[in-house]
Amino acid sequence: MAHSSNLKGKRAVVFGASGSIGAAFAKEFAAQGAEVFISGRTKSKIQAVAEDIDPTGKCAHAAEVDALDEHAVNAYVESVVRDAGGIDVVFNAIGPLAVEYGGGKPAVRLTAAEFMVPLTTVVRSQFITASAAARQMARQGSGVILFVTGSPARP
Repeated sequence: MAHSSNLKGKRAVVFGASGSIGAAFAKEFAAQGAEVFISGRTKSKIQAVAEDIDPTGKCAHAAEVDALDEHAVNAYVESVVRDAGGIDVVFNAIGPLAVEYGGGKPAVRLTAAEFMVPLTTVVRSQFITASAAARQMARQGSGVILFVTGSPARP
């Protein structure tokens, strides 16, 4: 991707930023000029991504947030709005690890419960994060919500 200042002055929130897809989006948002607020389930992993984006900590901020916890997501989004003045872009790259839904077994060998883990994880986190962001974006009159996942397709 070409680097420009398309997102200069914008605030981007990325859920699941410690994974490869979320980290790539966070890095590109920052490269495009956005201040990024990144989160993940493991503080050390998300902090490493933030330091890779911006070692000074001025335009990349890391937080440990479980995107399946509605209260934690709401509190996080509200804190970003309070600290940064708003949210312009939200991207959700949440998805379970393969070990959480059958350890990489082919789909035809999964149980119904294993098959449902990615679906319930992705759909639930998308609803929680999009709802929290949409409430804030409606107040400010603008914003973009993006989400995608590729993990469940691997096995």
